[in-house]
Amino acid sequence: MIEYLKRLGFYPRNVVWELTLACNLRCRHCGSRAGKARDNELTEVEALDVADQLAALGAERVTLSGGEPTLSPYWHTVGKRLTDQGVRVNIISNGKTWTKKHTRMAQEAGLESAAFSLDGLQEVHDRMRKKGNFQEVLNAFDTCREEGLPAACVSTINKLNLHTLSDMRDLLHEHNVASWQLQLGNPAGNMADNRDLVIVPEDLLEIIPEVARLRSEDKLPRVYAADNVGYYGKYEKTIRDRGARVFFWVGCRAGCQVLGIESDGNIKGCLSLPSALNNEDQFSEGNLRDRSLTEIWCDDDTFAYNRKFTVDQLAGFCHTCRYNDICRGGCSWTAHSHTGNRFDNPFCYYRVAVEAGIIDP
Repeated sequence: MIEYLKRLGFYPRNVVWELTLACNLRCRHCGSRAGKARDNELTEVEALDVADQLAALGAERVTLSGGEPTLSPYWHTVGKRLTDQGVRVNIISNGKTWTKKHTRMAQEAGLESAAFSLDGLQEVHDRMRKKGNFQEVLNAFDTCREEGLPAACVSTINKLNLHTLSDMRDLLHEHNVASWQLQLGNPAGNMADNRDLVIVPEDLLEIIPEVARLRSEDKLPRVYAADNVGYYGKYEKTIRDRGARVFFWVGCRAGCQVLGIESDGNIKGCLSLPSALNNEDQFSEGNLRDRSLTEIWCDDDTFAYNRKFTVDQLAGFCHTCRYNDICRGGCSWTAHSHTGNRFDNPFCYYRVAVEAGIIDP
């Protein structure tokens, strides 16, 4: 399947850009340990140049992230620079200080939506983040609705909320949320210090059918599975199908069609992959102050873990799996955070179902 991606061409189709690591919350599950701004974050001039490079490389969609991206003084300026060049842009915020002013700034910059993190019903969400933030997020949803900006939601599935997804969907429906992305919480960053919040592989036997059911319902918000939710088995088409010709998982696209930018200019194939704050450097491909984004992206030796993949790199169940050349070990971040090996991923529905004797290998 990596050959299929090569034929499509390596370009940063989807980009997640950490504008600042500064944050006004200290969430229990924050993979990047956000809070304090990184040393020597990109200036506005540098960031605008990066925006131009992204557009030139063919980026289709950029998510402005953090930290808390609204703490960056130039978040809307960068957004407008991108949208003026035809790039689709959205922003993801914790909603703590989101106001009508932010909504109007997002609209003026041409952003297509604003997403807010909701990680459970009130008691659970406030425990994960901070007391009172649950209501702040609901207020952010309502503010966007009142001003005409589509609102989206991102939720991290963990031990405290995995049984409440249906109730969360009903709540989001009440607040006119347009789309909802579900992702699995991994033991990285702050969540590595809170292992009691991390689901176990067997939980996928409940989570995957529930996500498929939610996606099948004909009501808002539209439900989307993040790239670390899956894979294969009888629910695959329901979970993955977005109307494209290929309606199944085709492997991690970090460094192939996905790009992550840290606020100090460090480049990774996916923003979720660990870096210096988690004492890792293997996924860092260089810094924008040393080489241009174009040079880093077009270097034949970058993102080798995906671009130069061979089946022989896979380990454990993944090595013998019937989908090994297509799946390539699933989500790089999930596999690495659980096993230390990007090519051995225990968080796979098919794997868990086979090991439980529910489906044949």
